[in-house]
Amino acid sequence: MTEPQSTEAARILERLRHQIERAGSQVELPSAESMPPNLPVSRLQFPVNDLAPLRAEVETALSGHRDVGQINPRGPGVHNRAPQFAKKVIRRSLSWYTRPIHVFQGAVIRALQQIIGLLERQQELSGSLARELDSVADQVVRTNQSTAATQEHLARQIADAKTEVLERGSKLGETLSAQIHGTKTDFAEHVSKVTVELSDRIAGVENAALEQMSRTNSELSERIGGIRDSTVQQLEEFKSIVDRFRAELDGERSEMLEVVRKQRQRERDVRRFIDVVERGVTNVASTPPQPTPPMFASEIKDQDQFDYFAFEDCYRGDEAIIRDRQKEYLDYFRSRDNVIDIGCGRGEFLELLRDNGITARGVELGIDQFLLCREKGLDVVQADLFSFLESLPDESIGGLFSAQVIEHLSASDQLRYVALAHRKSRPGSPVIFETINAQCVFAIVRNFFLDPTHVRPVHPETLKFAMESVSFRDVQLKFMSPVTDRQIPPLMIPGNVEELEKFNFAIRQLNELIYGCQDYAAIGWR
Repeated sequence: MTEPQSTEAARILERLRHQIERAGSQVELPSAESMPPNLPVSRLQFPVNDLAPLRAEVETALSGHRDVGQINPRGPGVHNRAPQFAKKVIRRSLSWYTRPIHVFQGAVIRALQQIIGLLERQQELSGSLARELDSVADQVVRTNQSTAATQEHLARQIADAKTEVLERGSKLGETLSAQIHGTKTDFAEHVSKVTVELSDRIAGVENAALEQMSRTNSELSERIGGIRDSTVQQLEEFKSIVDRFRAELDGERSEMLEVVRKQRQRERDVRRFIDVVERGVTNVASTPPQPTPPMFASEIKDQDQFDYFAFEDCYRGDEAIIRDRQKEYLDYFRSRDNVIDIGCGRGEFLELLRDNGITARGVELGIDQFLLCREKGLDVVQADLFSFLESLPDESIGGLFSAQVIEHLSASDQLRYVALAHRKSRPGSPVIFETINAQCVFAIVRNFFLDPTHVRPVHPETLKFAMESVSFRDVQLKFMSPVTDRQIPPLMIPGNVEELEKFNFAIRQLNELIYGCQDYAAIGWR
C-alpha cells in the first residue's frame, strides 16, 4: 500500500467513526422529565373512633333503664314486710308515670345503638378505602420501577449497539486497508447502508419502549379511574345513609321532645295532686279563674251610641271586595255541611258558601247586620256567640269560620272561644279564625284602634298555641294584605356594596315590622 493510499484510508475511517458517533448521539432515551408524571402516591389514614366510652354509656343507660320502678330488697320480718308492701302499692299506682319514662329511655338507648352501628360501618368503609388506595399506591410504585428498568435496559441496548458499530467500523477499516483498490463510491454506499440499519434498529427499540410504557400508563389510568368511580359511588351511598339517618334522627328527636313535653305536663299534674293530698283536701271545688280584664274596654252598651253598620260600610270595604278576598277560604269547607260563620256581619262568606252548595248558618249580634242577612235569604241567628255555641251538641258542626271577631273579646273569652270551637266541631272539621296581625305596626295603629269596639289584639303565635293547647291538629298561620304602597324603597347608590346591603336589609326588616301583612288567619283541624 502506498503512502497516499494509506493517508486516504485513514481519512475515510476517521470520517466514518465521526458519522457513527454523531448518529448515536442523536438517539436520545426518554428521560424522567419527558415521562408522564407519576400519580400522587400517599398512605391515606382515617381516624378510628373509640366506641368503648359510648358502649359503656349505653350499658349504663340499659342498667338504669332496668332499675326504673324496681323495689330494693329487704330482709324478712314484719317491720320490713309492711314498707315493702307499701312500695309495691305505690309502684302499681304510679305505673302510668313510670311507663313513659321506660318508653323515653328505650327510644334514647335505641337511637344510641343505631349511632354505634353507623359509626362501626363508617370505620369498615374507611378501612376498605384505605386498603384500595394502598393497592393503587403499590401499583404506581411497581409501574415506576418497571419504567426505570425499561429505561435501563434500553440504555444498555443502545450502548451495545454503539460498541457493535465501532467494532464493525474497525473491521471495515481493516478490510478497507486490505482492499484499498475498491472504489470510494462503493465504500460510501456501504457505510450509509450500515448507518441506516443502525438508526432503524435504535428507532425500533425506542418505539417499542415507548409503546410499552404507554400501554402500562393506560392500564394504570383505567384501573385508577375504576377505583375512583367505585370510591365516589361508595361515598354517595354513605352520604345517602347519613342523610336518611339524620332525617330519622330528626323525627325521633321531635317525638322525644313531644314525649318530654307531655312528661313535664304529667309531672305538673302529679305535683298538683301531691300538693292537694299534703294539704289534706279530698274534694276540691273547681273555682273558675278570674277573667282577664279587657286591654281597651269600649263600654259601648247601646247600638244607638255607635252606628256600627254605617262604620262597616265606610271602613270595612265594599261587600264585593270582601267576598273576593274570602274566596281563598272556600277550599277548606268544600264537601262539608252545617258550617257556622260566627260574626257573619253583612253575610259575604255565607253568600259564598251558599253559591257553592255548602249548607251554613250565621251568628250575628248586631241588629242591622242580622236584618240585612235575612233580607238576602241567608240562614242567620241573632245571638251572642257563647250562648249559641253552648246550645249546640258537642261534635255537631262541620266547620267554623270567624273573621274579625276574636279581637272584640277579652283574653279569657278568646281562650274560651277557641276551646268551645274545638268541643263543638266534628273530628276532621276545619276551624278558621281571621283577625288583625298584631306583628304589623300599621295594622295595629290604623285598623285596630280605628274600631272603638275592639278589645284586645291576638298575636299570631299566641292564637296558634291556644289552638294547639286544646288539641287542634296541623295548625298553620296564613298572612295576607301586605301594605305594599307605603313601604320604604331600598337605597340604590354607588359606594360600599357590603355596607349598602346591610342598610337595605335593615330597611326590609323595618318594612316588615311597620308595613307587613295587615291580617292573618289561624287554620286548624279538629
